Amino acid sequence: MAVPPPVTPSPALLPCPTVWVLISLAAGTFQTARNGLARSLSGVLPASLLSWSRFAFNLPFSLALLAIVYLLGPTGPPTLSARFFVLGFIGGIGQILGNVALINAFKLGTFAQAIVVHKTEVALAAITGFLFFSEVPPVLGWIGILISAIGVAMIGYASARAKQLDRRVAGDDLPAEGLLVANKGTGLALLSAALLVVAGFGIQRATLELADRNPAIDGRFGLAATTLFHVTWMEVVVLTVWLLARERAALTKVPAHLPRLAAIGFTSFAGSLGWFWAFSLTLVAYVKAVGQIESVLSVLLAIYVWKEQRTRDQLPGIALTIVGIFLIVLS
Repeated sequence: MAVPPPVTPSPALLPCPTVWVLISLAAGTFQTARNGLARSLSGVLPASLLSWSRFAFNLPFSLALLAIVYLLGPTGPPTLSARFFVLGFIGGIGQILGNVALINAFKLGTFAQAIVVHKTEVALAAITGFLFFSEVPPVLGWIGILISAIGVAMIGYASARAKQLDRRVAGDDLPAEGLLVANKGTGLALLSAALLVVAGFGIQRATLELADRNPAIDGRFGLAATTLFHVTWMEVVVLTVWLLARERAALTKVPAHLPRLAAIGFTSFAGSLGWFWAFSLTLVAYVKAVGQIESVLSVLLAIYVWKEQRTRDQLPGIALTIVGIFLIVLS
């Protein structure tokens, strides 16, 4: 059976490059806010409930946006296809399993190793796009992707080393961490990166499937909003079933923390909308690379809000990340 040629975004439909860049930067900013809110509850609620809240409290905002877009729009709801739902489900499951793999990588290996390996996600996205989807960045773009990936890996490694030093000062007897050691933790971190790349392409292809099925709809925002809603409800169903089966008691903690969980849901909604929209406008690797501004903002929050002065060791990684992002934008 002949394999159909890959579908790539039509350059004629892509806006001025600064549009997707601004969207990606905004998405990274909202994701940083979401992570900060989740951090404030990380010692109070289990990770599974925080993951569930990310999607469950995202869903009302996604539904409201979809209603506004298609009640006020000239074309009404788009035509959906079985292929769209398959691609969206792949994207949603990739997100869930990618996060689960990363959490377990932290448990089975060292934090530093997991972060460094996990940050190969951008490079994997570039290679996957090149091999399977005809997404070919120019030379400057490849250089920017590589530099930004190295920069974020440096940020993650410096963060992990600082945490290890703090624990040693506190009296914990910890072994020295190597940068790359083959173990179950690094394997799961690499699996996490691969799953999140699958998620990115699943989401992108689902939105492009909508665009192909609905040529009368002008622009990608409404299509991205549609993808976001359908991917989110599928994620909520999967995670709710899992919680009911494995951690039913965790759901009883929701009412006591409703305001902050709702805030996590809103920031997750805003960030995800940005990712979905940007994926439909340019290369997945570009969006993931520019979205690494999240790592830079997280360090700045740690320095100026949480007063974690050891994070200043991450400044060289920040500089490389920013240089990489600029090169991608210039490409």
